[in-house]
Amino acid sequence: MHIFSTTFNGVLEFLLGLTGDWFLAVFLLTLAIKLVMFPLSVKQQKAMIISQNLNEVRKSLSDKFKNQTERVNEGLAKIITNYKVNPLLPFITIIIQMPVFFSLYFSLLSLSTTVGSSLIPWVLTVSNPDSLHILPVIGSLLQGLSGLTVQNKSLFMFILPTALGLIFLWQAPAALSVYWGINALLSFIERKIISLGRFQKRYLNVASTEEMLESLG
Repeated sequence: MHIFSTTFNGVLEFLLGLTGDWFLAVFLLTLAIKLVMFPLSVKQQKAMIISQNLNEVRKSLSDKFKNQTERVNEGLAKIITNYKVNPLLPFITIIIQMPVFFSLYFSLLSLSTTVGSSLIPWVLTVSNPDSLHILPVIGSLLQGLSGLTVQNKSLFMFILPTALGLIFLWQAPAALSVYWGINALLSFIERKIISLGRFQKRYLNVASTEEMLESLG
């Protein structure tokens, strides 16, 4: 994480000098991180779509082969092999995000600057916490809302990330709340783009449920 922290320090100092505003500097850094990780996010979303299709395949096979668990499992195993499904891929982005988050945290703690923000005037510098707790609340709510999808709108999927966000961000540097919230907003936009049929057809090439079932012969 030391490498990440050193890199973030250098990039943030450059952006602070360029913009003269810590909020804009953190926004640009968050956008840059998101762009770098976009190819991985695409692979993650592809894996999630395949996983959803596999669930539909499981239901179809269960209806077709009632009380024949072995045949259902054999069919699923064949499809997983045919389409090279990696069940761990959806978690890779989450695992990578944690070192990035904590590296940014330590980078902010060690960053010495007096640059303020005209957009967030009540927070004097990038490493100060938000004494009004406005940014932690907004960042946590955006994280909770971004977790809701068409397939999953459970209250738990909103409450859990929101609560975790509040715990992490309440006394943390305000810039971390900005990163948290903007990253959640960009992730939501990213998922909307990836969910477009034209994008999926051109870049993802995901087999449909029907195609998976047809591959079983």
